[in-house]
Amino acid sequence: MVYQAAYRASLQLAHDCLEGACGECKAWCTAGEFELDDYSDEALSRDERDQGQTLLCKMLPRSSCVVELPYPSSFQAGDAPAAIAARLAAVERVSSTVVRTRLHADRPLDFLPGQYANLSVPGAGVSRAYSFANLPGRDELEFFHKLVPDGAMSAYLSQRAKVGEALTLTPPSGHFYLRENGRPLLLVAGGTGLAPFLSMLGHLARAPRAAPPIRLLVGANAAAEFFAHEQLAGLAGILPVEIERIAVSSEGWTGATGHVTQLLHDDMLRDAPDVYLCGPPPMIESCAGWLAARGVDRHRVRAEKFLPSA
Repeated sequence: MVYQAAYRASLQLAHDCLEGACGECKAWCTAGEFELDDYSDEALSRDERDQGQTLLCKMLPRSSCVVELPYPSSFQAGDAPAAIAARLAAVERVSSTVVRTRLHADRPLDFLPGQYANLSVPGAGVSRAYSFANLPGRDELEFFHKLVPDGAMSAYLSQRAKVGEALTLTPPSGHFYLRENGRPLLLVAGGTGLAPFLSMLGHLARAPRAAPPIRLLVGANAAAEFFAHEQLAGLAGILPVEIERIAVSSEGWTGATGHVTQLLHDDMLRDAPDVYLCGPPPMIESCAGWLAARGVDRHRVRAEKFLPSA
């Protein structure tokens, strides 16, 4: 496998699960032939595979290959990053299905807006990945968690979480982060996929005069699932951002109904924006298909799938 061969050669590559399930080691194979061992369709869709994308932890070359990585050669993955200690500072239900947590870390934490960390679940012996919603460089961290049936983190947050409890998190990681190049931004969020965009927008709000035009599309199953209203209203008062929401159900909702992909229109691509997609796999794949059908350069599209824990 390519990742394992790189590791033996002391070449550091981005990775997380090494099981073909997370997509962290995803890359483009631009030349050569290869096969893929068993992997999750959620980490690499059929369309992505057909376009030449691969998972380095499951990639077995059948010839000399050229692989294009989505990060600079100066990237340093580290062999065993030290865990970061934190304590639970607040737990708040912010919608019918979403809980917000705030953690106090043992030191200010730098990351790129849009990245994530793996948070330990106290008493469960497992961790779960969540995107930072706060600004970089602070010791107070903010995360949004969707409550799911039988979820380890969901059970902890809804049943036994106590302020002051100790948690650990891994150093920030991921290649879904804001590239500041002056191009307009089209951000598409499904559910708690809004979290990393709150970090990105908060970062841009530090220098609002330099911020490009931004369009944010937010989808949810029902109106009761929307969250971060005050945060978005505050950001909209600072940044040149247009926000549109859509809910699948019309119950208690007078706005647009349907899936978030229904908010996409050709005129949104007129100024060649950078596109960021974050949410459940079906939403990502639907948006990616819509963009590909319109010839949008794949290098201007970045996506983060929120995968269910196995």
